[in-house]
This record gives sequence, C-alpha cells and structure tokens, in this order.
Amino acid sequence: MNKLIYTLLLFLTLSIASYAQSNNVELLINEGIALHDSTEYKLAIEKFESALKLNPKSTLALYEISLSYLELKEYESASQYSTRVIEANDETLLIGAYAVKSEALVGLDRIDDAILILREGLSKIGESFLLHFNLALNYYKKNDINKTLEHVNRAIELDKNFSGAFLLSAYAQRDKGLWLQSIYSFQMFLLLEPDSSRSRNAFEEMLQAMSIIDTSTEKPVERSFIQMQMSKNKSAEEDKSVAETPTTGMDSIRENLSIKINQTIDSIQGDSETLDYYVAFKEVNKIILDGLSDQNEDTTMTDNFWGFKYPFFTSILNSNYYDVFCRYISVSYFPESLQWWEENQTEAQNFINWFEKGEDNSSN
Repeated sequence: MNKLIYTLLLFLTLSIASYAQSNNVELLINEGIALHDSTEYKLAIEKFESALKLNPKSTLALYEISLSYLELKEYESASQYSTRVIEANDETLLIGAYAVKSEALVGLDRIDDAILILREGLSKIGESFLLHFNLALNYYKKNDINKTLEHVNRAIELDKNFSGAFLLSAYAQRDKGLWLQSIYSFQMFLLLEPDSSRSRNAFEEMLQAMSIIDTSTEKPVERSFIQMQMSKNKSAEEDKSVAETPTTGMDSIRENLSIKINQTIDSIQGDSETLDYYVAFKEVNKIILDGLSDQNEDTTMTDNFWGFKYPFFTSILNSNYYDVFCRYISVSYFPESLQWWEENQTEAQNFINWFEKGEDNSSN
C-alpha cells in the first residue's frame, strides 16, 4: 500500500512539474513574440532560446527564432532554424517554415535553391497560396514572367483577399504586354489595400497603363517587391507599335480603345494646359469597360478575366457606387479623394458593406 501511495505521489509530482515547465515554455515564447512584434529581435531570440532550453523539441520556438533571424537579415541562421522545423515535420508550421527558408535562401543570393525548396514544400504539403506567391515572387526576380503569372494566378485562386498577389500580378501582366488585365489587377489590389505607400505607386503606374500619364515623359514608377528592369523608353516604343500596327485579338481591342481614350482625354483637358487626372481616370475606366461589353471571350485573357474581373468591375460600374469606388481606390494618390472619404463616411460605409457583403444601403 505504501509503495502504491509513493508511486501515485511521484506521478503527481512529475505531472505538476511537466505542466509548470510547459507553462514556462509558453510564457517565454509569448514574451518573445511580443518582443519580435516590437522589433526587438535580438531580445526575442533570447526568450525563444530560453524556451528551447526547457523544451529542446519546441518547434514553435525554433520557428519563431527563424522569423527573428530573418528580420535581422541573418539569413544563414534563419535557414538553419527553419530547416529544423521542416525536419520536425510539424504540420502546423510547415508552410511558414518553407516560406522563411526560401526567403533566407534569396537573402543568401541562392534564388534557384529558394525555388527548389518552395517546390519541395508544395509537393510535401499540397496547395498553399503563400508558397505559390513566394514562387511567383522569386520567378519575378528572375524576370521569368510566364512562371510568375502561373504561380501568382494560382495564389489568387486560393486566396482572393491577398492584396500583394494582385499587385504582383499587375506588374507581371504589364511587363508581358497584358495591359488590360494589368489595369484591373491594379484595381483589385487597390480595393484590398487602398491607402499604403505602395498603393500610391500602384495607382500611378495604373494611370500610365491607361495612357492617362504619358510614359514617354514620366519616369518609371518605383515598384514594390523589387525594381524590374523596364525602361520608360521601351514601354513607350511598345505602346507606339501597338497603335501603328492594326492586329487581331487584344491588340485590336487596345487600338480601338486607345482612340476613344485619347479623344476622351482631349475632351476633358480642352484648352487647359493641365489634365484633371481624377476625372480622366474615372471616365477612361468607363470607356474601357463599356468598350469591352461588345467583345466575345478572348482566349489570350489570363487570370479568368472574363469569368471574374470583368463581371465584377462592370457590376461596380452599373451600381450606385461607381463614383465612391473611384474615390476609394484613389485615396493614396489624390488628396481630394481622401478628403471626400473623410467627409462622406455614410456613403463610404455603404460602399464597403456592398463590396464585402452585397448589402445595398445607397437608397436609404
């Protein structure tokens, strides 16, 4: 009997100690995460390392260390710790670990290895919007536009709320000469992320794609992710060749629309030396959508344009919210749009409700 009581007491003591240790590990990791979020990355790593001393098998501590080393640009360490998470095969952290390792490899100028590790991740885990997006980003850095579009389009299919994927898609589409698709990829991005610093640059490049800003006189817009080698002269020459050489398919559509766009811009500007870019954007966007209404489905369209983007944007055009939409996606570029937004909160909220939930309170 005494031996049984002793065994039970020992088991209870060990259980309490194990529970206390688990709580201490969790506490240290939470403290480390808070320090990481405050950009105190070295102090965060110290907390995570302390957690590892208590539990050397904590994949969460390993993963958080890899994130902090990545922020410190200590890419070798970030790669080593993320590799340990991958080898532990913790399903809850695998996607993040593959993403961290790929970014660390890019930081070490091993972009081809980064692509291989992401492909390994997709093979091991299955579909993941984050891994597809990172693959697209790496191919974009290699200037492989076809592979960029292949993977960024898949990322969008898996998560249509990820703004960065639409922005990367817009850049790649514009570089490939898919001018129309790029315009509405920019607008999808701006709907999801209307007021960041990269939103302003995206809006300006969209104006260039719409021929509202003359690319022959304006400097190329600085892009997010990485500055692509695309000179303004090359873009201008490509635009010129399309205008001068009638072709079929999208080039023909573009030529017809370009005539209407130029006429509209001339009409808006009149005798003035300056152009009201906001009015030009709003009217040119209408012209493009209206001009496409007579077109049959074009097989050169990518990213499910006819099945998703075109119906979506024509529904905005034909709603009571088109003007509000134009203000919404231009708040980072036009001070008057931001002012309008601040002074018309009810209309703004009605648009957001309609966009997110399909609720139309515009007539209330």
